[in-house]
Amino acid sequence: MYLSVNCPRCDRALGQISPDGLLQIQCSSCRQNYGAVYGKLSGWSSQPEAMLYLSDQLPSFYKRRYQFRITTPGRSLRLLKFSTPGLQDQIPVRPGDKILILYSTCGSGIKKLLTINNHSTGQKYHLPSPIPGLGYLLATRGSASLAIALGVATGAGVVATTGLGAIALLMYSRLVDTAELTSPDLKPDVPGDARLMSELELADQKVILTRRIEQLRHEGYAHRDFIKRLTALKEKMLSVGAALYTTRIARIDRAIKLLKQRINQDRHLINQYAQTIRMIEIELEASYLAEQLPEADDFTSTIMGKLDELKAIEARNRNLWLELEANEEVRRLSFG
Repeated sequence: MYLSVNCPRCDRALGQISPDGLLQIQCSSCRQNYGAVYGKLSGWSSQPEAMLYLSDQLPSFYKRRYQFRITTPGRSLRLLKFSTPGLQDQIPVRPGDKILILYSTCGSGIKKLLTINNHSTGQKYHLPSPIPGLGYLLATRGSASLAIALGVATGAGVVATTGLGAIALLMYSRLVDTAELTSPDLKPDVPGDARLMSELELADQKVILTRRIEQLRHEGYAHRDFIKRLTALKEKMLSVGAALYTTRIARIDRAIKLLKQRINQDRHLINQYAQTIRMIEIELEASYLAEQLPEADDFTSTIMGKLDELKAIEARNRNLWLELEANEEVRRLSFG
């Protein structure tokens, strides 16, 4: 069952988070565009920063800078950076929690960060005021700079406009809270990234194995049909006279034996691939317990070792097929 998201403006249902943990949608009622990211908080930092501090006796201004590394169910990584006013940490999340962030969009980027939901604890944090995205903020700041430039051009208080405007923009850039959502590159020397890269490799193997199972099943149907054709040809030869076709009947018997051997090995491969897929699914599903399962990496190695063993069986199957292709009766039926 996938998570549902409501529009924070009109409370209409927006839709469900996709299996990969992402959502981009427009509210059909208020026409506002939204984005959402759901996943495990695999990394977290919260650092206070003094914006203005003169002494203990005078008022001081602080902001708190956050970084969230969110690993989605689709094994993609999202990095959310944002800041909030004040000294205290008020965001109710910790590494390992399943969280959902909701934001309005402007083009493909964040317009404003709206809410942070902790689905592990059931807590929901509404930001005191929406936090503008960095790109959206720069566009707004650019308009302010243009207004100052126009003031200068009209000669309306050049010194005051430029001096106070520059100070205002400097203070604004320092004091304003911003949000930025990116998809950083994975780095193998970072423990969390290395684990995610391993999971992505397993997910890719699952797709490859699923396709291979379908191929083997299709090949099995073709092999059984070919056995029927060879058997029918052998019966015709026997009806005419076994002595006349002794050599060719022996070739057919050898081909049928090889085909049956190939079918049995393919059936074994299908069962082993299906078991490996289930092992991969278990490993991926349990990935959120990686911190509590120190042997998780060893288990991933076990899966990859099993895949190497199955590749060896595939190689033996290819050798059987080469022998079949060298069989004269097989060639006659295949190309005649």
